[in-house]
Amino acid sequence: IGDMDPALQAKLLKLLEEKTVRRVGSLRDQRVNVRIVAATHRPLEALVREGRFRADLFYRLRVVQLELPPLRDRGGDILRLAEHFVKSHASRYGKRAPTLTPSAQNALTRHSWPGNVRELRNVLEQAVLLAPDGRIEARQLTLSSNAAEVAGASPGAQAPATLAEMERQMLSRALERSGWNVSRAARELGLTRDTLRYRIEKLGLADASR
Repeated sequence: IGDMDPALQAKLLKLLEEKTVRRVGSLRDQRVNVRIVAATHRPLEALVREGRFRADLFYRLRVVQLELPPLRDRGGDILRLAEHFVKSHASRYGKRAPTLTPSAQNALTRHSWPGNVRELRNVLEQAVLLAPDGRIEARQLTLSSNAAEVAGASPGAQAPATLAEMERQMLSRALERSGWNVSRAARELGLTRDTLRYRIEKLGLADASR
């Protein structure tokens, strides 16, 4: 909510006050009965003082206020969230959900998580892509302290800039090891043959030897 521009703030305030909305392209308002749950990582009171957030909207929203402690202070939640994200990402990529080894669990619980839940989610998305044997090891977690250690890279190697690039490298290596035998590469990666074919096409991979 703290990133909302002034025009959207005005529309949200109108919704809260009048309980009506107008669809895009419509000429009439519709009554609605909703509750707003808003979140922010920005100091709203300071934004109000600076004139960057509407005071009337701030007080309208501030009915019940909850402060969530940072992830590093919620040790019991880290592994539960990690398991959830592993399953979610594995389903998204058409893979069997890998297991978190004790070393990975230890690394997750010891990390300070400056990026909170969003960082945890992204770290585990990368780990799911880098776990072809069905196990996530600590070395496959691209935490701030070991971000260079990606996919068995040497200490001086540069980590891929994006998840797409990371996935492209991982699939390319598996395909090269299998001599571009899609079935064999799919087994190594823990993917179905159809899923691997789809990812090859989506990422624009091609056999360089041809």
